[in-house]
Formats: sequence, structure tokens, C-alpha cells
Amino acid sequence: MSDRIWHTTTTAAAVADRHRDTILKVVESGELHGIQRKPKGRWRIHRDCLEAWMFGRLCEHQDKG
Repeated sequence: MSDRIWHTTTTAAAVADRHRDTILKVVESGELHGIQRKPKGRWRIHRDCLEAWMFGRLCEHQDKG
């Protein structure tokens, strides 16, 4: 994993070895937890959420909801 705590869709794609569009699709669908500071803003993905998604698990944010 990377030393980064927060990823953009581009850096998350590089870490997960997936295409950026794939990351965008799963974040928008809610399958991968991400946040936006404002509507239509950049997605931010926490490294723990990305790791959970990569291993087929729910992250702590998804477990609570």
C-alpha cells in the first residue's frame, strides 16, 4: 500500500491496479466509500477504505451504515 492517507481516484486506481473510471464508478455507486467536499468536487478515498474494497470487505464507514 501507499504511504498516502487520502487518495484521489487517479492515485487509488494506481494503488488498486484498476482503471480510474472503474474507481469512479464504484465510488459513485457506494461500493467503495469516498467523500466529496462539495457537490461535483473531487472524490477523496481513505486508504483503509480502498484496502477494504481491494480485499472484498466493507470499510468501517460502510459497517456502521
